[in-house]
Amino acid sequence: MNGKKVMMTIGCLAMSLLLAGGVQTAEAKKDKASVVSSTEAEGGYLYSSKDYGYMIVCPKKPHVIPVNLLMEGKKGEALIFDNDGYHIQNAWLVLTDAFDKKKTPDFNKMNGAEAKKYLEDIMQSNPYEGVMVVNLNQNNKAIYALTAKEVELDTDGDGKPDVTAKADTQMAVLFFRGNKGGCYSLQLIDNPELRESEIVKFQNGAMTFKEK
Repeated sequence: MNGKKVMMTIGCLAMSLLLAGGVQTAEAKKDKASVVSSTEAEGGYLYSSKDYGYMIVCPKKPHVIPVNLLMEGKKGEALIFDNDGYHIQNAWLVLTDAFDKKKTPDFNKMNGAEAKKYLEDIMQSNPYEGVMVVNLNQNNKAIYALTAKEVELDTDGDGKPDVTAKADTQMAVLFFRGNKGGCYSLQLIDNPELRESEIVKFQNGAMTFKEK
């Protein structure tokens, strides 16, 4: 699946979105055809974390390992659904303390212009192919991004990209505040290519996330 198709999938399936220029922002809509209800995700497995105090509905019972085994210095858990030995083929990463609350705006309080500027800043400082504000649920917004398969790097410090680095895979990434104020990131690993079906499961699961 190419990046353009993935972004179209993200934009159309699970969250109600509003395009704003080249960067995408979101506002609440009541179009039932464009929003996947969280109740549709409740036929899966309800995972309740004892160590980090959250619950989330998964497609099936995951194998759980500390996330710092995959991402050094990070806190949280990797919910693994499919693997071949040490090679993870499909998983959700749940990162706690994923961003600095004091330095990060309240996504629910940003107006359209503020959101557009914030997303543009994110795109300039991160290797993302696309980024948007989405409605995680009726009362909570999140930042949703897709990592890029190709990233242009400035290796000689002249301010201009001179090398193109290619990633083996892409990830879908969410940043949001929990219902009790925790700062989380939920990330989808799906190797070797992001599949539309897994993006839908990931988005459905994200809408069921709850701090205990």
